[in-house]
Amino acid sequence: MSDNRFRVLIVINIVLFLLLAVGISFFILENNRKIVFVDNVRLFDGFNMTKELKKRGEQEFNSRKKVLDSLYAALQQEGASEMQKEAITRDLIAKKQDFEAFNQQFATEESAKIWSRINGYTADFSKENNFDIILGSENKRSVLYAKETVDITNELITYINKKYEGNP
Repeated sequence: MSDNRFRVLIVINIVLFLLLAVGISFFILENNRKIVFVDNVRLFDGFNMTKELKKRGEQEFNSRKKVLDSLYAALQQEGASEMQKEAITRDLIAKKQDFEAFNQQFATEESAKIWSRINGYTADFSKENNFDIILGSENKRSVLYAKETVDITNELITYINKKYEGNP
């Protein structure tokens, strides 16, 4: 009888040990942090909103550049009086300053809008994929080492473009 109790206790201990081991393994796997990274430059450049705003900015840039080119051509024309040349030069300088200010302001404002949208989409993506941390780096310079499997740049680009286009 004592032998049977001993065997039952051993079996119960083995079962309890296995349950404990499975429980601990599950806990460790469940709490394993998922850390991935993206290449910020590729992400920004691959985002459809960036491409659209860049195209719109290039149209405005080209239209303003044509005005500057026409003023420069008028300045080079022979037969213009000194007074006309001075007026054209003043206009050219003012328009060139406006042109440079536009370029700077457009780049700053549009980049801020794009990053704001990317950050929102990235938060959704992170929640959907159960990522604890998504690191951003420029051409992997701030990430000293990472397995290729943790570079999710392409997946995130696909995700944010779908969101941007209105696809869930």
